Amino acid sequence: MPAEAGILGSFGEPSAAAAAVRALKGAGFADVRVAMPAPFPEVVAAIGKPRSRIDFVTFPGALVGLLCGIGLTVGTSLAWPLITGGKPVVSIPPFVIVIFEVTVLIGSLTNLVAVSVGSWHGGRARVFPRNVTFNADRIGVLAVGGDSALAEQLLRDLGAEEVGRVG
Repeated sequence: MPAEAGILGSFGEPSAAAAAVRALKGAGFADVRVAMPAPFPEVVAAIGKPRSRIDFVTFPGALVGLLCGIGLTVGTSLAWPLITGGKPVVSIPPFVIVIFEVTVLIGSLTNLVAVSVGSWHGGRARVFPRNVTFNADRIGVLAVGGDSALAEQLLRDLGAEEVGRVG
């Protein structure tokens, strides 16, 4: 799906990009999109995007992994009891490593499945043109719709290093 026509500004500082997003939204631009190399908290807060729901899937998966790790270690020790010289057969300290690893394994696999299903069903459109990338040290702010001259002026006034029309 191609990106819609709009005005694109490139920023080097997250604080300037966040100020631009707030100014564009304040000027009546309902569709303001951002591409950034990392989730800068101030920019994410300016966008107003809600927190991901992946946590609600990953944490229960990790709890299942914890129970599986405990079941694996304790169950194996009880199924094949070895002579331990008077020490308990089920001893937690040596089991902690296996329990931790199984917890991380099942939690991460649950996260992988959740992200895969979410991206498969998400149906997200590309928000930026294919030939424009923002990585390493640049943040892109795209204002779609509305008065393009106003968007250009706002982006320039708020410190955009480059401003141009796309789409």
